[in-house]
Amino acid sequence: MERGVREGISRRIAGVGLATAAGLGAAPAGPRRIVSLNPCLDALLVHLADRRQITGISRLSRDPQASTIAEVAATLPVTGETAEEVLLLRPDLVLASTHTAAATRRALQGLGVEVAAFGAPATVAESLAQVRTLAARVGRPSRGEALCARIEGALSAAAAPGRRRPEMLVLLSGGLAAGPGSLPDDLLRRLGIVNAATRLGLSGWTPAPLEVLIASPPEVLVRASGGGGADRPDRLTRHAALDRLGGRTLAAEIPERLLFCGGPSLIEAARRLAAIRDQALERRP
Repeated sequence: MERGVREGISRRIAGVGLATAAGLGAAPAGPRRIVSLNPCLDALLVHLADRRQITGISRLSRDPQASTIAEVAATLPVTGETAEEVLLLRPDLVLASTHTAAATRRALQGLGVEVAAFGAPATVAESLAQVRTLAARVGRPSRGEALCARIEGALSAAAAPGRRRPEMLVLLSGGLAAGPGSLPDDLLRRLGIVNAATRLGLSGWTPAPLEVLIASPPEVLVRASGGGGADRPDRLTRHAALDRLGGRTLAAEIPERLLFCGGPSLIEAARRLAAIRDQALERRP
């Protein structure tokens, strides 16, 4: 960014601060102008912050196939991941993923904008901690506690019924299996389900070899829906050979948008996976 542009943006940010100091409206507790650059953080933000605090969210959150908040996102301003776009929104807090471009984060911080970076939770406990941390950053800690209580209540309601533990493999578009070290793996364990990825030697988010699935199929194969695209072909997940597993495997689906982010999406993900688990138990007690 050229020096003149940087100085101009700095003057605009300073002007906002002077206007606030002059008493143009009472400031709410917490940041006044929050911009989120990550769809998972977008979803948390709309659950935790006041509407008037949200100045911008990521464009991906308007995609109903990828986002759990598409309807709400349609009513909010969206932005890309460039520092220039973000600075035009005059934020006093930017929520970023640890995968957000480092150059963008450095540019924002260099101009005095507070940037809070969050990683992707790999367990339910990490997700709950993230909810509480973000709620505190936006000045709404009580809402964080309330959301955590809802998530924990949903997990409790979906708990294993005290019978055998069926084996399940969760397969995302592009053929990625949710193995140990992924958030769905921890969710399956909490629901009394054995993750077939462990038996198949898969960990984290790992491509599942088609020949392995055919030779040694799981008891339940849950294929994520709605996640494919031109950049992530879904040929493996939708391969005809998987449809021919027949009676050996119970086939089910779950929206892919429920599997990545944690937070409030855990509520619906737990309900759906528990229902699939119960189908497997009815099929083979």
